[in-house]
Amino acid sequence: MYSDWTSLRDEIQFNKANLSVLNKFPEAVGKDVACSVVKHIATNLSISNSCEPSNLVTDAEVKWTMEVLCYGLGLPLDQIDTIKDCVSVYCEWLSALTSPKLPVPKPITDEPNPYAQMMLHHLLNLFVPRVGAVADLVKRQALLCHRVLRTIESVAKESALLSRDTWETLLKFLLAANNSLLSPPTEKDDIGDHLCERVLSVLFELWLLACQKCFPSPSLWKTFRKMCIYWRHHEALITQWHRVNHALTARLLKFMYGPDYPELVISENDEGGLLVPVEMSNDCIAQSWFRFLHITQNPVDLAKPELISQTPMFLKLALESEDVIDPRQHECLLKLPQIFYKAMRGISIMVNAFLGISQDVKEENILTSMSFISSGLSSRQSTTLGPSTPPGQRKLGRPWVPLPAPLTQRVKSNTTISSKTSVPMPQCLPGLLSLDSRPPLAPNRPKCNSILHLFGAWLFDAALANVKILPVHRNEGQTYRRTNSLIDQSRPTSLSIDTSPEKKSMSDNTYESGRAEACGTLCRLFCAHKTGEDILPAYYSRFYFALCYGLQVDDNISGPVLSNILFNSCDLLRVDLAGVQILVPHILNALELVLKDQTPKFRLCELLPSVELRKACVHLLLSMLCLPLHFRDLEIKDILTPEATPEHSVSFISLKQRITDLLLWALQIENDNTNTQMLLGGLMLLVQDMALCEEAEQTTIQPQHDTSDHQVHADTSEDSVASNQSSESSYAESGYHRLPAHSNENDTAYGLFGQATSLVCNRLMASWKQELSTALAAMELLSGLAKVKIAPANMLMCKRTVKWICDFIVYQCSRPAQFHSKDLHSMIVAAFKCLTLWLVEHSRLLYDKECLHNVLEVVELGISGSKSQNKASDPPKFKGDKDFQPASMRVKDAAEAVLTCIIDQVGAFPPPCGPESLFSLLDEKSLLKYAKGTGLPENGSPFRYFVLENSIIIGLLEQPLGNYEDPLPTVTALIRGPFGRHAWTMQLRHSPRTGHRLSSSKSLLSDPGRPLPMDTLGVKHGVKHRHFPDSVDKVQQTMADKSIPSLDSLVTDTKTQSELEKLRHLIEQQTQYEVNISRRNQVEDARRPFPNQATECKPPKMCQEFQTARLFLSHYGFLSLEALKEPSNSSLPPSLVMLDTSNSNLFSDLELLDSIPSRDSDTVHVFYVKAGQKLPQSIVENMSSRQTVQPQFIEFLHSLGWPVDIGKHAGWTGHVSTSWRIMDQEDASEEVYPRGTGGSVYDGRQQVLYWADVMSEIAFVVPSSESYNRYLADPNGEKSPQLSRSSVILTKPRSLTFESQDKLRVDREPTGSLSDVPMMRSRRGRQTNLMGPDTKVFVVWLESYEDHENFPVGELLGATRTGLEQYTTSVSMPLPRQPEKDVFIIFIHALQNGLFRIHMQGQTGKLTMAIPLVHGMVVSRRCLGNLVRQTAINICKRKRLESELYQPPHVRRKQKIQDVLKNYNMKMEAPDFYTALFQDVGKE
Repeated sequence: MYSDWTSLRDEIQFNKANLSVLNKFPEAVGKDVACSVVKHIATNLSISNSCEPSNLVTDAEVKWTMEVLCYGLGLPLDQIDTIKDCVSVYCEWLSALTSPKLPVPKPITDEPNPYAQMMLHHLLNLFVPRVGAVADLVKRQALLCHRVLRTIESVAKESALLSRDTWETLLKFLLAANNSLLSPPTEKDDIGDHLCERVLSVLFELWLLACQKCFPSPSLWKTFRKMCIYWRHHEALITQWHRVNHALTARLLKFMYGPDYPELVISENDEGGLLVPVEMSNDCIAQSWFRFLHITQNPVDLAKPELISQTPMFLKLALESEDVIDPRQHECLLKLPQIFYKAMRGISIMVNAFLGISQDVKEENILTSMSFISSGLSSRQSTTLGPSTPPGQRKLGRPWVPLPAPLTQRVKSNTTISSKTSVPMPQCLPGLLSLDSRPPLAPNRPKCNSILHLFGAWLFDAALANVKILPVHRNEGQTYRRTNSLIDQSRPTSLSIDTSPEKKSMSDNTYESGRAEACGTLCRLFCAHKTGEDILPAYYSRFYFALCYGLQVDDNISGPVLSNILFNSCDLLRVDLAGVQILVPHILNALELVLKDQTPKFRLCELLPSVELRKACVHLLLSMLCLPLHFRDLEIKDILTPEATPEHSVSFISLKQRITDLLLWALQIENDNTNTQMLLGGLMLLVQDMALCEEAEQTTIQPQHDTSDHQVHADTSEDSVASNQSSESSYAESGYHRLPAHSNENDTAYGLFGQATSLVCNRLMASWKQELSTALAAMELLSGLAKVKIAPANMLMCKRTVKWICDFIVYQCSRPAQFHSKDLHSMIVAAFKCLTLWLVEHSRLLYDKECLHNVLEVVELGISGSKSQNKASDPPKFKGDKDFQPASMRVKDAAEAVLTCIIDQVGAFPPPCGPESLFSLLDEKSLLKYAKGTGLPENGSPFRYFVLENSIIIGLLEQPLGNYEDPLPTVTALIRGPFGRHAWTMQLRHSPRTGHRLSSSKSLLSDPGRPLPMDTLGVKHGVKHRHFPDSVDKVQQTMADKSIPSLDSLVTDTKTQSELEKLRHLIEQQTQYEVNISRRNQVEDARRPFPNQATECKPPKMCQEFQTARLFLSHYGFLSLEALKEPSNSSLPPSLVMLDTSNSNLFSDLELLDSIPSRDSDTVHVFYVKAGQKLPQSIVENMSSRQTVQPQFIEFLHSLGWPVDIGKHAGWTGHVSTSWRIMDQEDASEEVYPRGTGGSVYDGRQQVLYWADVMSEIAFVVPSSESYNRYLADPNGEKSPQLSRSSVILTKPRSLTFESQDKLRVDREPTGSLSDVPMMRSRRGRQTNLMGPDTKVFVVWLESYEDHENFPVGELLGATRTGLEQYTTSVSMPLPRQPEKDVFIIFIHALQNGLFRIHMQGQTGKLTMAIPLVHGMVVSRRCLGNLVRQTAINICKRKRLESELYQPPHVRRKQKIQDVLKNYNMKMEAPDFYTALFQDVGKE
């Protein structure tokens, strides 16, 4: 830098200007003269009571007197009073440069600069150390020196008369004074020890002032730089050096990067803020900053005591002292580790300042001072050498440790440390590091190359300070270095590697604190790499070289270095550093050392809690989970081995097993909640990625033990039951059995699935059951695992998982009442939802009797609050005998949802109409189209509506549908309940639908005819019919039989006898006549054909009119006198209630009921941000064309869900005005969808991306420029998002109301207006908010990762309305804007290696850290869309759990049903009810 200039060091050291003429005389003569003259002059100073003008009026008189004063300043300390008088005289005379006082001689006031230069030369004698002086006199000498320094400092700052020669003399004086005091080795209580900090501070401050008033010459700069070499064993030199550096850096940043750049705070109370003159120009600041930065030359030399001690004064002491043989053995050099650390710490602060990390230098300095005290205490317990006490004059407020990361904000002093390190650490230490609270980097920060040009050489050398260099890396030849014309050739540049032979063969950890700081700074610097930024290959190689040595875990391990590297390297594998994969094996070794043991086996930095170090390691682990399956057989070169040998070759796929085992092991022993949730997210990523990879390769992995489906069908055979019991024996005995781990078990998705579920369920029951956030994360992981497709399915583990979830619910419900809280019930609700997913995804589990029993038992517990049987031996307790005491209504609702899902959906999902709707798509209008008749009645509706059990609305249509030709009693029922709308058609038939008659339904009702007689069959017997049996004649008569006389015996006269004969004759004739008629009829009947149409029996005419509603209610047991009576001791309505269909508002409320879905609905808005974009209009325009987006973005969109047409979609569309409705076929028209878009076709106007399961449905909307312009034109949201070119009115079919009312409504209300959003406002205009929070989730694809800091959330928020936002009480008032902090954003950045970096932004609370995606995770291409979708759904679920206003969909539907019952109940007595029931519904 100053190679063309001459140093003034010899001129300063051998200057004779401080010698007096009295030195020519004997010491006694000079002493007497000086004491006499000085005492007389001192009596006439301004500090005395009598002050008169000086009697020294000529130049000769003044110069003679100054010769005496010069000699007096050099007297021994036993003449301290005379020395003091000399100091007083010169301090008084120096006032001639500012405001001359009365005793100042006139020649000095007339020409102050020449005399001032002479006085400065003379005052140098005061700073000469006196050998053999007692400590008390040395302290008095130090006080006089302080006075002189204050005077000189005051003159330099206040005087306007200083000439350039005087400035140079002043700076030379300060250099000479410092050299005189500081160049000798430090001895305790000597003058140098007392004045070290003060004399250096004055030198640096006045030198900086001279840069503004009279910029020093290059020769002076070179002299200053050369002399600093001799002072480097003083800590104060580094302190003052960085004090000036930091002050200049703070000013430099302001004019280089603007006032908005993050500030390097310099406290004015510490005079740091006033150190740089305000008037100093920007060019002067830049020049001064660069020169001061290199004033101490290479600070890495501080780690080389053999170099520091190679000065004349150290060598002189070694020659003169009997105790010191080698200069390196001097005691003062024991402080070099602390000095080296301070030097690296100051450089780290400057690097952080350039990176845009806001810092407070005063706080950093205090923490830096504290650092080495704690470090020294712990070093004495290890092999590290460190100073036991700080310098004598340092005032320390609190102890501190090496700071691995100044980029972090410190946690408050009440921070607790959850884990212990191997070295005891004070628990009350303030300023503990926290990874989560680190400030962001400045977006407009300089490039890494620029910072490395400035500090790289020092940092790279410091990172390898006193490190054992392997022989393969030693270069015995010349070290080639690139030099700069401005930099001395003796200083190595950033591109040179110091592999000189003096590198020790054994690593010396004495200087590990400074080395750790350098490594941490390098890691932060390289992690600040911007997207697309280039770094010189030489910098990459030196950085990787340093990290490979820093990450060593063998005997040369350095705990602080290793922990600093890990803590500051969270982003190392996710910032697109070229060739960074070469570090993966070394990082993995270090991660295994940290994560496999709760207590690290090496010494940490005392301000780095073990929890935070483990968190940083988890971040690194999450960055490398996808690497083995992504790079597979790609080999990683080990730069620490001499040559690539087969036994040393490592490929990425070979690390797969180690990474998997490490993740499982870390999850098993981790105690911190945040770290545990991050590991759970990583486990989900690992299982999902492995399963999808195997599916893509179409490989089927056979399990080690046959656990096919029949093993869970416990009721299929006795053998299966026996085998099932034997396989579950260990499970029953141990409670929570963990599958044994095999060496290769985790190599497949099948084995990893079993390991993951077993480990998570064990930890859930053992450790996490009382931690809300961790338990929710575990449930989210289990829910995700339930959806992982693995062939063959691990049904045994699925059964065990269901059992574990049930046991978790039982444990939580059984906890004492004082522990029941909202958080506890949230865990139970989440467990019920997780259980539902497992049953739906693995429906075969319910074939197992034990599994079914466990599930239903838990459902019973959730609904009623107790089990029917606590033990198998207990008698069952019936439902009517139990007290209804559920844990909470939330738990009861969740259990009811599980029970309904078991009945409705398990084994039947997705339904025939697809997963878009769990409802039947049929409604009244659809059914009436197919009903026999002409359609709608003129008055009312053909449907009869009843409410059953206060929870189900059933609409009965008695008209048969057109597709039924049979005139049977037919009823069509629309059943609206809490869990949806269902349509059923029932017929009353007395003969079964047999298989051979299904083709001809008419034959069931046609007359089969009379069977033909068959005379040939049977035997005909001629039987004479009698009134009495033949045995009557054989009975002997008795007297009683003869009591009644015969008719003949009573006839006595002839007349009567003749009449009797006549009567007998008539009877015989009639008998004969009847016999003849009977014979003739028999003959005629025999001739007549069979059957006789006149006498044949005919069936009655079929009835075409049935009161099927009455039949339905009666046959199903709803119609009874008890059902029509109101409960005596309750306000509930009767079990059966008829609704008033004459009130047209009933049908509007039924539409409102249909618009309440049976699942939770979520919306995610997807954006694409090109590099450097900040304007919302530019962002939404990106998706208009496929050419403006990356191809991976289109693939990602299609992995989120499947496209659906808004008009034909029955589910959620992203806006309530178009959801849960289907366009009429007669109104539908073929829309022409734009092609070649970058995703804007899914903007919600024509199409969206949709995904649904049994629990939730989600719409992915990609806003387009058209939808954004619509928002700008309608900021209050008074119109729906529909913009159809055909102007088709998309409305839900309103078939139940009058046709005239429909037309009137359409005319008065615009399509999609606020009145079409029924869920937000009730019929009476009352504001309702029962759906819980409208969680805003954005997915933002970034071309440049740094753009996440400038994403315009607030400006795009209004364009993402869903109709569920909180409305004000007045429709005319604008909608309140949702706070930006309430928006959850998932940023996705495509890395150059084909993987994707995730950045999570949003609220940070105990319920908002949803998984599987975790901030900083690196995800593979195959599972990106799946994990993003799961995370978005889980975020919304957690927000609903946290909300006080949220109610499940089936609860909202049930409340709506009760409102309908309350408003339209036809309160009738039983006779009136039956009368109305028998009346026909009017038909057209």
